[in-house]
This record gives sequence, structure tokens and C-alpha cells, in this order.
Amino acid sequence: MTRVRFSVHRTVGEARLLAGTLESEGMSVEVRGEALVPLTGEIPSGETWVELWLWPGDVEQARAVMAQLQERQEAAALEVECPACHEANPGNFELCWSCGLELPSGLRPRLRAV
Repeated sequence: MTRVRFSVHRTVGEARLLAGTLESEGMSVEVRGEALVPLTGEIPSGETWVELWLWPGDVEQARAVMAQLQERQEAAALEVECPACHEANPGNFELCWSCGLELPSGLRPRLRAV
């Protein structure tokens, strides 16, 4: 059985973070292309991107992990106001960063002004 390419990343850091997350979920991840990264600018940039390769049986689980990561990223982009001290908290926080109060999960997050 051969591995399949799961994702392509512009940076080693981005690829390694995802690889570590997938490995922590029990998947075997092969990172390919790291050796070409120092050649960025010397060869076409698409050839220096880093790829993650998985066993075919792990692809569905990896997609589920990616979906969870996307949800968390979207939650972090939202803002939740603490009901006690009225401080703004990222939407993925469980406790208020200012007073330590547990934030209710039912609060409706607002988009954060950037």
C-alpha cells in the first residue's frame, strides 16, 4: 500500500504543526519536501512547498481533525464578552482572561473588529 498526499503547505512550520496534530491522533504522517525549502527563490516556489502524506486509511480521520481545527480557528476569530467584568475574550477561551470566570458556552460570539 502506498501513501497518498494529504496536504501541501508553504512553510515547514505550518506543515510540522499539522503533522504533529495528526500524529497525536495516532496517524502516521510523512513530511516531504523540507530539504527544498532553503532553495526558495532559486527554483519555482511551488516546488519548495512541504507536503504531508498519509496512509489511505487515515485520510478520513485526518479530514475530521482538519474540520475541528477549522472550527477552533473560526471560534478564535470571534469575541465573547465576559458577563462579570465585561472584558472581551477570544471565542475559543473557556475562562475570562481578566477575571478567571468560566465563560458560558451559550454566549453568542460577536465578530471582533480588526
